[in-house]
Amino acid sequence: MPTRALGLTYVQSTILLIVVGAGMLVLLVAASFRLTSETANRAEAIASERLVRIAARQTHMGLLRAESGQRGYLFTGEEAYLPPYYDGLEEARTGLADLVARGVDPADAARIAKIMAIVEPKLAEMAETVALAKSGKREEALRVVATDRGLKYMAELRKELEQITTRADTVVGSGLFELAQSAHRLSITTALGSGLLVLLAVLAFYIVANNTGKLVSAQESLRQMTNDLEERVNDRTLALTQANEEIQRFAYIVSHDLRAPLVNIMGFTSELESASAQLGEYFKNDNATEAEKAKAAEVATTDIPESVGFIRSSSTKMDSLIGAILKLSREGRRELKRERVQLSDVMTATLASLQHQIDEAGAAVDVPDTLPSVVSDRLAIEQIVGNILDNAVKYLAPNRPGRITVSAEESGGRVKLRIADNGRGIEEADLKRIFELFRRAGRLDRPGEGIGLAHVRSLVRMMGGDVTVQSKPGEGTTFVVDLPKKMAIQNAKEQTA
Repeated sequence: MPTRALGLTYVQSTILLIVVGAGMLVLLVAASFRLTSETANRAEAIASERLVRIAARQTHMGLLRAESGQRGYLFTGEEAYLPPYYDGLEEARTGLADLVARGVDPADAARIAKIMAIVEPKLAEMAETVALAKSGKREEALRVVATDRGLKYMAELRKELEQITTRADTVVGSGLFELAQSAHRLSITTALGSGLLVLLAVLAFYIVANNTGKLVSAQESLRQMTNDLEERVNDRTLALTQANEEIQRFAYIVSHDLRAPLVNIMGFTSELESASAQLGEYFKNDNATEAEKAKAAEVATTDIPESVGFIRSSSTKMDSLIGAILKLSREGRRELKRERVQLSDVMTATLASLQHQIDEAGAAVDVPDTLPSVVSDRLAIEQIVGNILDNAVKYLAPNRPGRITVSAEESGGRVKLRIADNGRGIEEADLKRIFELFRRAGRLDRPGEGIGLAHVRSLVRMMGGDVTVQSKPGEGTTFVVDLPKKMAIQNAKEQTA
């Protein structure tokens, strides 16, 4: 009569373990597929709403450019204002076409119909005045402008377009929250499934240990390996919370980066199936050789816990990616506030907060006694300067004294802030991607999530500016932040959501 364990023969126990394990694997994979599908659908919906917002903003900006060109031409008679006028018309028509194509929401459809009814007379009013001016009837054209018809059209258009933008931003915000919730549920599901699989592995080990005294010592080894595995998982979890990518490619990034952990989960669930099958073959063979026993012990103590660890690590990665995206979204929806900002004060405060890192690196920082002031959002500028200076200190070259130089210049109503260092530098192939979300350049031997520079570019553009970089490997890097001397009021308003 065969030896019994848990009230069953070894063959019966093995079959039971295989059936239970297979059932748990099927449930885990099915739940993962369902939650991942929900995540992908929400991501597509968010991307669609962002495109609606972009189309509404493009329409608005195109009309503003066209109106500026029209009025510049009417008031000055200079034909240099006509190209911006025609470019603005083209931009507005393109944005309006996109808005019509993408505005499937019932509320948007009604607003778009109203916009279409306003745009045509607005465009006709501008075309009429330009035609009059071209024919030498500028005074008559100016009288048409003085009727304020165009102003009323623009006010109505702005109101309708801002309502579309506000609704789209609201949907994006709630969608991102739901996206994070889905990822959290997926993490919980995977954790519970992993826990049950660990329990199954322990039961299998118990049966093997009960069948042969040679595997008793393996139990202590399994505990030690489990502890080591937990430490590695914690380290990987900490590292994975620092990954990121560009908001404008949101749908592609979410689909691509969230699919990779799912592939890992599926791959290692197959490993668990294979390990369970190997254990099953061992228990079916009552005359197992020492080599077969050793192989079974290795499967129970090494392969199964390792696969479970990788499944847990992959699910944690998915939760981390969505958390980073949600953080960026919350920052991007903050209302910008215009105030007088002294760049000297911002620089002094930022360097004070980084003084410990600067001292540790043995670096010198050159800052002029005075820097220009701007009318802009203080918190955004502090975040921009802080991110760039932190990177400059972080990536100084260890083989020479570090030096960071800050300078600024004013020209044509704009301020260019330069932050240069003599650090490692950046390879030319990486220059175009360092501002992308979840992308990091060079050796990854410094902590970071890859969202800092993406956030910098997003903030600068929100304020109506731009940021560029020049670098040579081994020589250093220079970041140039180009900001308007006075941030437009409309830029501040458009960020409310």
